[in-house]
Amino acid sequence: MKYSVLMSVYKNDSPQFLALALESIYDKQTRKPDEIVVVFDGPLTDELNNVLNDFYVGKEDVVFYYPQEINRGLGEALRIGSEKCTGDYILRMDSDDISDPERFEKQIKYVEEHPEIDALGTDIAEFQESENEENKRVRVCPAEHDDIVKMGKKRNPMNHVTACIKRTALQKCGGYKTLLLLEDYYLWLNMIAAGCKLANINESLVYVRVGNGFDSKRGSKKRIEGWKVLQDFMLEHKMITKHEARMNMIYIWGFVNTPVKLKKFLYEKILRK
Repeated sequence: MKYSVLMSVYKNDSPQFLALALESIYDKQTRKPDEIVVVFDGPLTDELNNVLNDFYVGKEDVVFYYPQEINRGLGEALRIGSEKCTGDYILRMDSDDISDPERFEKQIKYVEEHPEIDALGTDIAEFQESENEENKRVRVCPAEHDDIVKMGKKRNPMNHVTACIKRTALQKCGGYKTLLLLEDYYLWLNMIAAGCKLANINESLVYVRVGNGFDSKRGSKKRIEGWKVLQDFMLEHKMITKHEARMNMIYIWGFVNTPVKLKKFLYEKILRK
């Protein structure tokens, strides 16, 4: 089996955070990936290019960069990158998060022992300044496929940055599609509709940075438009009823319009553990 890592980098990303993210997916991994594919989503700053150039040295047979002339958004960048990946499985990674040193070893062991699983995620631990800080928020997702499908009717049932996806299954469901802020949720629904099997490991194997406006970003009105697309898709594939779709739209409208301070409270007390 061959394993690829897929990442997208954008001009507004932090060079410091990118360096830590890259270090976490290769130098510090107990099981190193066979291939790392990085899509440059439009022109990058000199500082980001310097980080990427430094990371490339000594890994010329492993690291592959695909610069794009213009910014097209995460969904399109991941579509391009996934088509460049040659691994049997694609491990997702964001440019400002940190993978646990044993992440790839544990996920690879799982998918090799459960070849019927098409996409495997894990829990995430959200941090402000350092992945070593105490009292990190944890986003827990269901472990079993049926429970993932059930949660998917109302909320995103997998943590995208943790995903290990079978490349043939990604092709089977049509791959990544552009849906601003919701590309991952849309992908899981497409995979479910295509008959793919999903699972999660209930262990936080990726540390996600939330000290950079994470909560406030959940207030974008674009999220409401995206949720309407998701509801239409689930209705078309008979995943939910019209009543459930209406309730979901009421929920997202209320959540998007909730003040940031209250959102933070909801994340800390209800939506996270």
